[in-house]
Amino acid sequence: MIAVIITTYNQARFLEESIQSCLHQSRPPDEIIVVDDGSADDPASVVERHPKVRLITQGNRGLSAARNAGLAATASDYITFLDADDRLLPKALEIGERMLDRHPEAVLAYGAYRYINLAGRTISGRNYVARLDDPYLQFLRIGNFIGMHATVIYRRDRLAAATGFNEAMRACEDYELFVRLAKTSQLVSHDEVIAEYRMHNANMSRNRPMMLAAALSVLDRQLTGDISRNVRLAVRDGTRFWRDYYARVLSEDAFQLFRTEPAKSARMSLQALAMSPVATLEMITSKVRSKVRDHLRS
Repeated sequence: MIAVIITTYNQARFLEESIQSCLHQSRPPDEIIVVDDGSADDPASVVERHPKVRLITQGNRGLSAARNAGLAATASDYITFLDADDRLLPKALEIGERMLDRHPEAVLAYGAYRYINLAGRTISGRNYVARLDDPYLQFLRIGNFIGMHATVIYRRDRLAAATGFNEAMRACEDYELFVRLAKTSQLVSHDEVIAEYRMHNANMSRNRPMMLAAALSVLDRQLTGDISRNVRLAVRDGTRFWRDYYARVLSEDAFQLFRTEPAKSARMSLQALAMSPVATLEMITSKVRSKVRDHLRS
């Protein structure tokens, strides 16, 4: 049996699309459970249109707690988590089930994804990073290479045995879980595009300083106890990776706001500089050169 757990917090406007993406799977899910994490926009009115979809409601406790509530509510063998603003592609569950059936040693399987905009139109090609021989060190060195949580299908019993998601994490909870699982378990991957990640202004990932702090906290936890030199070096590389990554992204955000909100743009640029001066200056220099070239051409 396969369950899809859809978590929602004030995303009822997208919920119908996410439910429909589950209902139109080539391998239909045995359970669809929507967990409402204290929304104010009435997701129940969407769920009630679908008799086969179960609704769980709770006070606002965060994404980790919502996913754990869904995990506790199902006894299915396999489980996929879907944020209400995202969508599964039609063969997601079929491919995921096949991967786990073929690899009984694996705690999870993941695949590729693409980005969509607010209206649901595709805005990117395939995003995928293959699993290397040591995914634990890979997670430490280059961050959350899985990228999108909806591409993952878990063995429910092993996820439950690992105590699910860390409810103390307000961001990067999937990254923290992946690191924890990869330290002791096997992962498998495939390069089929099976999910769509919707980009909009309410994405949690747009809070760059919060995301950086959460990612670095995951790395810091790997430095306790008796650790190997490889782990220590991987954490060092990963810290640099995350700081450079969020500095570049925040610099890009600041550049986009330079004309319309210069004060905010300046604050964001200072935050980026604090994260990684080198990466920030490289990004700003690149943007300025591009603007100058465009101006000269015109």
